[in-house]
Amino acid sequence: MIAPLAALLLASAPAAAPPAGSACFWVEGRLSITNGTPSVRIWPTGTKRLLGVVTASGEAEGAGLLPAEVERLHPDFDRFVWGRFHVCPLTEDRPGWTRRVTLVGAERLRAVAR
Repeated sequence: MIAPLAALLLASAPAAAPPAGSACFWVEGRLSITNGTPSVRIWPTGTKRLLGVVTASGEAEGAGLLPAEVERLHPDFDRFVWGRFHVCPLTEDRPGWTRRVTLVGAERLRAVAR
């Protein structure tokens, strides 16, 4: 009885909310698959920052991590995806730290061999 109840509670847990005052935004850059967590990262062009892509619940893996338009290009360790990415922050922007975001859309995409 406890296991089904725990599963129900976890399944109905609300998605991580963005920090107060944070809104989704577009960023141009390079999406790559790397070792480490989160393994999907976006480097915004012209910066020294990294955005770590996670699910809406904050998990580094799982269904819905990448939108279909990005999945179609099959990003992997040997293939970058350059483009314009629509991201929603889950953590504050903090110098020296990877900011966790959800990736909700993308456009003007191109796959490039590493």
